[in-house]
Amino acid sequence: MSGLEIRYLGFNTDAPTVKSKAVRQAMAQVVNRSELVSKVYGSQAEPLYSLVPASVTGHSNSFFNKYGDPSVTKARALLNQANITTPVKLTLHYTTDHYGPATKEEFEVLRDQLNSSGLFDVDIKGTPWDTFRPAEKKGEYDVYGMGWFPDFPDADNFLAPFLDKDNTLGSPYDNSRIRSTLIPESRREADRLSAAGSLTDIQDIVAADVPVLPLWQGKQYVAARGDITGTAYALNSASTLQLWELGRGVSG
Repeated sequence: MSGLEIRYLGFNTDAPTVKSKAVRQAMAQVVNRSELVSKVYGSQAEPLYSLVPASVTGHSNSFFNKYGDPSVTKARALLNQANITTPVKLTLHYTTDHYGPATKEEFEVLRDQLNSSGLFDVDIKGTPWDTFRPAEKKGEYDVYGMGWFPDFPDADNFLAPFLDKDNTLGSPYDNSRIRSTLIPESRREADRLSAAGSLTDIQDIVAADVPVLPLWQGKQYVAARGDITGTAYALNSASTLQLWELGRGVSG
């Protein structure tokens, strides 16, 4: 089943290299999530087109709706319209010891995708978490890779921590409609389906402004012998392992 773990690129939207929304949009237009997942994570992950995973109520494929399939032509047009000189020189920062050894390979693929477009000149740099996290929060990185696993499986826990005031990233991005109207509006709805309108609007704004760029979400598996029953119910929507659902039946 789809998991709740996500990976994304964050941007210091005040940094000169990525202050222009067009640069961030062009990156969103170039990155090929399917290729990234296929090359690095295989069946352990799937492409993600929003901060909110596909398994969570309120999810919208906002990035795919806006950018569609990867296109260098469309990305070039975005940069030309904004009078951005190419190739745009960037360093993508990642942590070497927090999300597993595949992170380096992931960033090598991202680097190659961006550089092969001819629109970017990207280097990558890995740093241990103890150094990486404080530097990221201080705004020392223009572009950086992060992951998230929610405290509870609700769309708000994938949006507010990154977009609200005093957010977990220390991001300077501030959209007044998201903070003043849409987040409070969505929280007033106990029925999360009723909050879908507000949640979709937030995700659409994020896709348009690209303060973060979602990449992939994890998947979870339960492996069992043929005589074990209840495996279909062993993981709930909160990704909690419900061992009491398991039993021993008759082997097929």
